[in-house]
Amino acid sequence: MEPTVVRRPGGRSARVRAAVLAATLEEVAARGGHFSVDGVAARAGVHKTTIYRRWPTRRALLLEALLERSSVEVPMPDTGSVEGDLRALMRAIVANLRSPVASGVVRALVDDPDDADLRAAALSFWRERFSLVAGVIARAAERGEVAPEVDPDLLIELLIGPIYLRLLVTLEPFDDAYADRVVEIVLRACRL
Repeated sequence: MEPTVVRRPGGRSARVRAAVLAATLEEVAARGGHFSVDGVAARAGVHKTTIYRRWPTRRALLLEALLERSSVEVPMPDTGSVEGDLRALMRAIVANLRSPVASGVVRALVDDPDDADLRAAALSFWRERFSLVAGVIARAAERGEVAPEVDPDLLIELLIGPIYLRLLVTLEPFDDAYADRVVEIVLRACRL
């Protein structure tokens, strides 16, 4: 009789990856540009060689952590309407930015603009996220909901700018109702 092999869902590698990526964001939120692979390893409960095997640089580690979190916490919606898509997107952004880790990471990225690793990871992250939003806007243009000449990058800047302004500058509260108002105003301008 063959012995039964029990496989763990996700396995150790998936668990280590998840722990390292979460620890990376926690470390950046706590230490900003002074975050270290040693600090990430301690938070994740792994040896730093485990991290360096998969992520050879702090930049690669941070970029993957940012992209992973955003893909889970802020997925690109496809509700069938531009208004539904942008409301869902903005509500996910609001929920994500209201978490201590995400708001801490954003503050770290802004507070330490001269750190080359943080800056490069942030720029790569935003390029990736903006390209995903461009798909949402392209679908809206195909449906005739926004003018075809609408610049998707400018549109997302107009949408998220007020949220980040409140998070980083005015410190005023932001919630789903505020996000919905921003979407309404931006879409009204896009339809003129």
